[in-house]
Amino acid sequence: MNAALIGRDHPSALLHTEISRSMSSHGGLVLVAGEAGIGKTTLVTHAAGLARARGALVLSGSCWHSDSAPGYWPWVQVMRALRRSPEWSQAEQATGSRLAGLLGDPSSDDFQLYDSVTTALVSASQTRPVIVVLDDLHWADPASVRLLEFAAQHTWFERLLLVGTYRDAEVEPGAPPLQPLLAKASVIPLTGLGAASVGELMARVAGRRPPEPLVAEVHTRTGGNPFFVEQIARLWQGGGSVSASAPGIRDAVLRRIDLLPAPVSALLSRACVLGRQFHRQVLAALAEEPVAHVDRLLDQAVSARLVVALGDGLFSFVHDLVRETLYAGLAASARELHAAVVAAVERQPELAGHLQISDLAGHAHLAGDRVDPERAVELLLEAAGHADLRLAVDESISHHRRALEAATSLPPARQAQIALDLAGQLWHTRDHDGATVLYTRALAIARDIDDPVPLAKVALAGRRGLYSGESGQELMREAYVRLVGRAPASTDGPASTEGLAQDLAIQLALRARESDDDEALVAGLWSLHDSIWAPGTAKERIDLTDELLRLFRRTGNAEGEHFAAALRWVAHLELGESVFLERFGDYVTAGSRSGHPLVTFSTQLDQAIIDCLMGRFEACVALVRELHESQEAVRNDHCGHMIGHLEWAALLLQGRPGEVGDLHRRMRDSTHPCPVLVEALTALRLGDVDAALRLLAEATTRGERRVRSAEPLWIRFQAELAAITGDPELCAKARSWIAPHRGRWAVSLFGWDVSGPFDYWAALVDAAESRWEEAVAGFTAARESAVRLGARPWAVLAGAGLGEALLASGAAGAAEVLGSVEREAAALGMEQVALRARAALEREEPVVARRASIVSADGVPVEFTRQGTVWRLAYGGRVAHLPDAKGLRDLHLLLAAPGRDLPAVALLAPEGGDLVVAARSLGGDDLLDDEARTRYRRHLERLDDEIDRAAGLGDDDRAATLDRERQALLEQLRSAAGLDGRSRRLGDEAERARKTVTARIRDVLRKLDAAHPELAAHLRETVSTGSTCRYQPAEPVSWTL
Repeated sequence: MNAALIGRDHPSALLHTEISRSMSSHGGLVLVAGEAGIGKTTLVTHAAGLARARGALVLSGSCWHSDSAPGYWPWVQVMRALRRSPEWSQAEQATGSRLAGLLGDPSSDDFQLYDSVTTALVSASQTRPVIVVLDDLHWADPASVRLLEFAAQHTWFERLLLVGTYRDAEVEPGAPPLQPLLAKASVIPLTGLGAASVGELMARVAGRRPPEPLVAEVHTRTGGNPFFVEQIARLWQGGGSVSASAPGIRDAVLRRIDLLPAPVSALLSRACVLGRQFHRQVLAALAEEPVAHVDRLLDQAVSARLVVALGDGLFSFVHDLVRETLYAGLAASARELHAAVVAAVERQPELAGHLQISDLAGHAHLAGDRVDPERAVELLLEAAGHADLRLAVDESISHHRRALEAATSLPPARQAQIALDLAGQLWHTRDHDGATVLYTRALAIARDIDDPVPLAKVALAGRRGLYSGESGQELMREAYVRLVGRAPASTDGPASTEGLAQDLAIQLALRARESDDDEALVAGLWSLHDSIWAPGTAKERIDLTDELLRLFRRTGNAEGEHFAAALRWVAHLELGESVFLERFGDYVTAGSRSGHPLVTFSTQLDQAIIDCLMGRFEACVALVRELHESQEAVRNDHCGHMIGHLEWAALLLQGRPGEVGDLHRRMRDSTHPCPVLVEALTALRLGDVDAALRLLAEATTRGERRVRSAEPLWIRFQAELAAITGDPELCAKARSWIAPHRGRWAVSLFGWDVSGPFDYWAALVDAAESRWEEAVAGFTAARESAVRLGARPWAVLAGAGLGEALLASGAAGAAEVLGSVEREAAALGMEQVALRARAALEREEPVVARRASIVSADGVPVEFTRQGTVWRLAYGGRVAHLPDAKGLRDLHLLLAAPGRDLPAVALLAPEGGDLVVAARSLGGDDLLDDEARTRYRRHLERLDDEIDRAAGLGDDDRAATLDRERQALLEQLRSAAGLDGRSRRLGDEAERARKTVTARIRDVLRKLDAAHPELAAHLRETVSTGSTCRYQPAEPVSWTL
């Protein structure tokens, strides 16, 4: 029997049973628990050796007790061991290149790593049984434990056994991260050896039988801990006095170290600073000794069984208790040694290849004031940046906190910037209280220094949520005065807040250019970009992103360059320019080469957006699912709302709003800036106008209307609401909102919502009011733009609208358009649109605008039904077809409620009912509010400049095109203004409703006089109009409605 397994017959048998089952049937998860030194590793190592002898592939890894330990460190060792095995080629074929993150190139997000590691192990187990041993799980990082839990869930039926060891005394009951594993694992607890086993173990170690009193004393002092017993037995073997030694392992280890030559013990005292594992070259530099001399000393430490060689220049302490004991003896000198590590890397930069940046930052932190604070902060922030790129949010926050702690002696502006960055991170993780504390600290520092730049940066950062509202506006005014030397324009309201933010950002950028302050310039340009984001600013944003790209390339900021490139292609898309495809391709190519999980995540998310836009719905859904699972794995909450929004957008674009499931709940629970507005859009698509208007009121109360980057979504809501209700006031408002943006695309939320061409929404509103000529022109423009950009779903939707408009107007080409739409929609999986096109094609007769065809239909029952954009009217043996009109909808509602008084307000917008007044108050009482007038004015000024420029260049065609756009814009302004040029107001609802509904019904009756005289006469006799309307026939009529 192996001496190391003295007194372990029962736990050894349990472990061997698990191994035997895994080799013949299926595996599982086994955890061996016990205190430090109890023999967990020895037991597992012995069992693994027997399994290896029986043909199993044994892969092992150990966790590292260090704040700067790299993530997934035990799994890195497991995968490296797998790479050295014959099964590697099979595993690599199964996973492709997805294991790069654990093999030196962290290019995968957590979920992908989980799946890849599990797939690799399962693949290897197809050839022979696999035993994975993970030692010291109590020191494992949370991600490594989650990976183990994931693997355990997916390998139950494979010949794969996962074995872990952990110190149960150091894991609090019910505490993460090991607790979830305990319910899934077979746990083998180890306790201290009995007295007889202690004596046997001492005899094995010392080579002679100890006296019984000595055995009793050792058993009492050690509690039967095999490691303690071994250390004391070695002291006894060397002639030391057991009774004189301290009862704890620290003294035992120190006595054993004292037996070593002084140079060896001195070297190990330095090695313990580097962690449980260390590289010989780094140790040589720390000890300031030649590598060859260090190798000789390490050989003696290996012979003394205090250190083991791992290969490739790596060594490890035989047990971490040895390292802990050595480190505890350093006392005050530990700081000097940590500082010496930093200094060694400074002298020999090539050593950095043997240390993670997080390790080096950890040494700088532990060195305290022994390292120059500027250098310590630099290393900590660099480590935070690397953690961000790996989506290790918690690690990044930890590095930032340490940097802030180390920066107390640095210039105040530096302290303010670190506090501000940390506040932003905490805000994104929804630690709003912590963020507020740090933001307040940054603000106090910025106010106390003479330099106005930090205060400007703090004010601009605060407007994103940390310090919004009136207090934020006052802070920006204060910062503006400090920066510029004069007060800004004294206007009030949300528009002035945005304008003030823009002016402050511009002034900050100008000052930064003058002083060559790249950091302030980046802050100013980003703030300006974000503050101007709204429809109609894409050209300005392209200029800003181009400057940011040049700046980031000059300073080597790869992450900044990536996100600037993303926002540039978004701006080109908003302009409807096909060059966006080229810009997006460049962006994806660069992102795929990055190798950083954050960049990869962002690139894949944008690829999913474009897949949806192009109609590649299956590819989009697959990417969304992968991204969503990845975000759940890394618990990166602030990315979740983007993924959920994309799922929602894809469903609505396919015509499947009823399948949104719990997406709206998830978006409400996330950091989505306007989840209620999105939910209102779904309600509109489902035809539930009452719910949509209630949600609209809630969204407004929650402040979602102030989210400037979501303005196109609000315009879309206004257009859809107007199209559904057909309300003239709502249609006029929607048309006025859309007019300045014709020819462009509705892009919201910095690019992760694309709601199609504005021309499409304008045409939809025109069609609702039977303005068929304008609708045909709008749908045609939208369709051409979508085709130009390769946006097939939007081309299909615009084509469907165009075909129906052509059909309603009696123009040629409707059948050809609708046939093409039906085929394309079917190919894309847009079944509802395909059915809509088929229904239009199968109508009995083409409809001529403003006219009706009359067909003899003896015996046909009375009917008043709507078929798409056409109404079928049968009465008195005659059938007529009329194009859709508001009056027909009014009559339809009256016929459905004979003998009942219906308020004209309800008929004006039947889907809205009592809530229609709330809808009309959207954006204020004026048809054009101050913000809308400002947008019109700016757009007219831009058009004037472009007309002058085109005329100066002799480009008459372009000048004429721009002039037509200018005239159309002026016409929209006139329609929204009164006779004296003042903005029209919405007025009294009931009176307006009475006049409007009465006029609509009379207009339909005049048309019926020619198209269906009998029905016209019947309705004149039975329908009354006024503030309330009623259908009261003398005898009941069984209408088919």
